[in-house]
Amino acid sequence: MRKWTFFIKERTQNGISIKWIMIGAVLYFYSIILKKEIVQVAAVERLHPNNWDVTLRLVNDPYLIIYFIIPIVMFFLLKSIFMDFDYHILIRVGSFQRWIYYSLRKFWANTSPLLFVWMLVSLWSAIGFPFSWDWSELSRTEHFTNTLYELSRSFANPFFTFAAQFLLFLFTFSLLHIIFAIIYVLTQNKRVMILISLLFFVFSIIGFKLLPKEVAFLSPITFFSLANGANVFHPLIEGYIMVMMLLIFCIGMLPFLDLHKRRYIQTIKGSLPLIMYVLLCVMGIGSTIRSLKKYSDITIWDALVASFAGVSPERFAYIPYFFYVVVFFGLIYLLHLFILNNEIEQLGYYKIIRFRSLTKWFWSWMRKLIIIIALFLFALAVVTCVLAACWGANIGFYATLVSKPISEIVYHFFVNGFLQMIFYIILIFIVSWISKESIYSIVMISILMVAMLPGVNVKGIIPVGLNSIIYLADHSPYSLTLILSIANVVSFSIIHYLFKQSLKI
Repeated sequence: MRKWTFFIKERTQNGISIKWIMIGAVLYFYSIILKKEIVQVAAVERLHPNNWDVTLRLVNDPYLIIYFIIPIVMFFLLKSIFMDFDYHILIRVGSFQRWIYYSLRKFWANTSPLLFVWMLVSLWSAIGFPFSWDWSELSRTEHFTNTLYELSRSFANPFFTFAAQFLLFLFTFSLLHIIFAIIYVLTQNKRVMILISLLFFVFSIIGFKLLPKEVAFLSPITFFSLANGANVFHPLIEGYIMVMMLLIFCIGMLPFLDLHKRRYIQTIKGSLPLIMYVLLCVMGIGSTIRSLKKYSDITIWDALVASFAGVSPERFAYIPYFFYVVVFFGLIYLLHLFILNNEIEQLGYYKIIRFRSLTKWFWSWMRKLIIIIALFLFALAVVTCVLAACWGANIGFYATLVSKPISEIVYHFFVNGFLQMIFYIILIFIVSWISKESIYSIVMISILMVAMLPGVNVKGIIPVGLNSIIYLADHSPYSLTLILSIANVVSFSIIHYLFKQSLKI
């Protein structure tokens, strides 16, 4: 009798419990709502549904995933991490890497009933609908209530779609757990983990509702629901590739957790602005290229034009404006943060005696910035063209988005881009030299950003944003070179004057 009591109690704790019955009831009642909607739409459109309409809708519904499934998964994820992070367990498994694998197994032991109940209810809910192994007429018809239309175009068979969705859950939930486990190993702070979980939940809602289609791949729901992923990734395999690449990257990071973490954490913290900047640039370029895939004759040079179109007083759009700010003003900020600000703060009598003049001191680090800017522009062009080629763009030596020869586009991007960036650097240096406070340099960058807004620099008096490729629609690149050259000559003259008047001479 005691053995049976213990057995029943263990089974209740490990899976057969009231919580799974309640979760199953919620899923079943939600499926009833979906079934009523499907029946109504099918009657209005005079189309025949089948069992896969309700089954696949239930496992792909974004509202159900965001507001019900994700909170449950996050609860089991945090519970698994907090309860299993015990030094007795760490000593037994021998390393942080093995502990994460151990925690992942415990996580799936607790979470697998959720997937089982979810899949079971989705199949059970199809009772009453005509059975078929093919897509229904309703699924193959494009309608604003039909969330399976893109899936029917991506998969030949709905059963394979169901299996692919289950596989996506396995990869995505595992990736989520490994990421949170890595963060907890590095921080070992429960409040930080709870805060990150709340931010992830909020971002899931915001990403689903507010993110434009160009950057919809940043939304977490894209990697939880095949139906949402099919609207973003073309082909859909791109979504799986992104998840697998992130999963492989995180697994590759696990051995470093057992090294001297404090040194690596300090290195990561110091490099975090640079890492975030590079990621934003690559994601912005990739998003722009993906938005061009609807055009069949797009070339790699069109990708360069669209990615760095920027804005002008006559032609303004917010997405190109924000991306210009991120790419070019972001680099200026990083150069000021890591190089320029340090050079000014460390300037003293020793350096003046060593270089014998402020001008030689200026060019000692300015040469580094010149090389960095040149390499930066080259890297932008290479990354853009390579990504565009990987996404299927033509490699022809022509552009279709602007009526300019490639030679002028390349000249404008490199020469005027170089001159524009030099002008920004010199302007920031002048402000820093006069004010002796780094905060004023940030204010100057903000002023330059405001000067690019519509209605501010109408007459073009301020030489800002002239390296935007959109300027080629109304101006010659050589006239822009003349303007930027004059601006740089004036800026260098001001620096020469400031050095002569400086009390540090």
